[in-house]
Amino acid sequence: MKKILLLIAVTGLLLGTISCGDDDDIRPVRTQFTVNTTMFNHMTSGNNVIGLVMTKNKLEIDTLKHIASLELNYNDGQGDKILKLDGLTAMPKGLMFYELASSNYPSFKGYVDFNEGGAMRYSYTTAEGIRVISMTPEVFYRKTASTVTYDDTTKTTNWENAMYQFNISPTTKTATIQVLDILHAKDLKRFESITAVNVPFTVTANGFSINATNLPTDAYYIAYVDSTGTSHSRTNKYPFKTFNATIDLANDKLDADFMIGGSATVKATGKTYSNYTVE
Repeated sequence: MKKILLLIAVTGLLLGTISCGDDDDIRPVRTQFTVNTTMFNHMTSGNNVIGLVMTKNKLEIDTLKHIASLELNYNDGQGDKILKLDGLTAMPKGLMFYELASSNYPSFKGYVDFNEGGAMRYSYTTAEGIRVISMTPEVFYRKTASTVTYDDTTKTTNWENAMYQFNISPTTKTATIQVLDILHAKDLKRFESITAVNVPFTVTANGFSINATNLPTDAYYIAYVDSTGTSHSRTNKYPFKTFNATIDLANDKLDADFMIGGSATVKATGKTYSNYTVE
C-alpha cells in the first residue's frame, strides 16, 4: 500500500495539474521536486567489504530540463561524509524512469525508477577510494530468463515473464525473496508469487549471495483444470528445497538456481534494468 501511495504522489509531481478556464489559461506543469530516501550503502575497497549500512540520500530533479542534483551520505571509516553532485543529467529511459550521469564525476551512475514506488540506485567511488553502491532496500529483476526442469524430464525453456525481488535488511542480514510469475507446467500451475522470509545472506565484494535449504514459502497460483477452467489458490506446499543466488549489484546481474517443492528446478539469469528502452 505504501508503494502504491508513493507512486500516486510521484505521478502527481511528474505530471502536475492542468486546468483550462474560459480564457484558455493553462497552469504550468510542475516538473521540479525533491525526494529524501532511506537507502543502504554497500561499501568496498578493492575486494574488501567495508560494510553494509542504512543511510539517507537527497535527490532534486527537474524532469523538464532533464537535470538533477544529489546529496549522498557515506562513512569512510573515520566519520560521516556527504558527497554533493550538481549538474547531473537525468535522461528518461522509459515512463517515470531516469538514468543519471555526471560529466564532472565520471565514476557516478544512477537510476531512478518511480514505477517501483521510488526505487533508486547510485554507484560511485569516493575521494578515499571507496566504492559505494547505494540502493533502496528492494532489489528487483524484471523479465528474467528462467529455465524450469522437472523431475520427469519435461522442460520449459526461456520463460521470460518471471521476476525476482529481494528485500534486503542490513540490520538483520536477512532478505525476503519473492519469485513472481513462474510457470510449473508439470503441476498445471502458474505461480503469481512464491515468497520466503527471513532468508540469511552473505555480503560479497559485488553484492550478496544466498545459499539456503528447506525454506518455507507462501505461494499464490492459478491452477489449470480441464473441466472447470482456472482457479486462484494459496498454498504452503511448495517450499524452496534449495535456493542459491548471486546478486551482483556492481553489474546489475542475477544468477540463481532453486528447487520448488522438490519437483521443479529453476535456473534464472537477469539484469535489473535490462527491459528499459528509450521511448
